Amino acid sequence: MVLNPYLSFNGNCEEAINFYKGVFGGEITQLSRFGETSAPVPDDYKDNIMHIAYRFDDNTILASDLMPGNPFVIGNNFSLSVDVMQIMEMEKAFDKLAEGGKVTMPLQDTFWGARFGMLTDKFGVNWLFNCDLN
Repeated sequence: MVLNPYLSFNGNCEEAINFYKGVFGGEITQLSRFGETSAPVPDDYKDNIMHIAYRFDDNTILASDLMPGNPFVIGNNFSLSVDVMQIMEMEKAFDKLAEGGKVTMPLQDTFWGARFGMLTDKFGVNWLFNCDLN
């Protein structure tokens, strides 16, 4: 398993990641905009970041802009993202963390070729689980 911080922004994700890149160096290794996906978003939101991966040294920060209508709350704008190699391993960890918490997106296959799900555990920590199906 690989654990990475996942940051959420209120429309300024690209600006923030470029700022961090100016501070730490490194490179953007993946970038997807809402307009490149099948996600239904307003036209003025299509250039916003759906997902970005930024790597420097041995660190990776993942991030995105929030979907329209989702409230931005400072202090609650980050999650822990877990990349898992096996679906059974992911399901086991996901189910344990969900006990006493709240599943916000059940584990499901996605358009980017992964099984993905989100939850908030009983301590208020947001978790994202991703298992590449390829």
